[in-house]
Amino acid sequence: MTHPEPASPPSAERLVFFTDAIAAIALTLLILPLLETVTGEGESDATFEQLIHGHIGEFGAFVLSFAVIFRLWWSHHKMFQHVEKLRPAVVRANVVWAFAIVVLPISTAVIITFPPSAGSVALYGGSLVLASGAMSALSLIVYRHPELSDGHRPGTREEVLATLTIFCVQLLSTAVGVVFYERVNYWAFLLMFLSGPLERLVKARWDKAPAAR
Repeated sequence: MTHPEPASPPSAERLVFFTDAIAAIALTLLILPLLETVTGEGESDATFEQLIHGHIGEFGAFVLSFAVIFRLWWSHHKMFQHVEKLRPAVVRANVVWAFAIVVLPISTAVIITFPPSAGSVALYGGSLVLASGAMSALSLIVYRHPELSDGHRPGTREEVLATLTIFCVQLLSTAVGVVFYERVNYWAFLLMFLSGPLERLVKARWDKAPAAR
């Protein structure tokens, strides 16, 4: 009597295509409020200079969110270069990441439409924290399960460090923006530029650690 061979883990390719489409749609949706703004100002005979001056916050929110989503997608893209086979934990973390990406255009529309408040900052920052937290979970799963690479290059601790650093900085940015929303609000997210220097600092300590022993 022959026994059926155990089913092999599903390929990650279709999941990657699915999440790539989600990111592309989210990036496209960001521009829709600006299109309505430009059309409305055109009908009121406003000049181009008046358009830019009167809606500089909207343009800034668009650029910020576009850069954030693109960076999150690029991090996701690089992470899945290590993943050939799926497991439930990977799919669950990816669903959370996709949900955060879908919410980001809504969060951007909120910060464009309403004045800064603790709630609006928390909504926008919470979307970023959720996405970066999901990426941190993905990187840990991939690093701890090299078999998911199916013989290809496995995940590295440096990639885990990169995702965890971004997550921690975004969590800090959100907390600062919420607590000091009257003066700081969305400017707190400029703290995200600290993730690179912090990551390099930790790597430098890693490099020195073997020499110290």
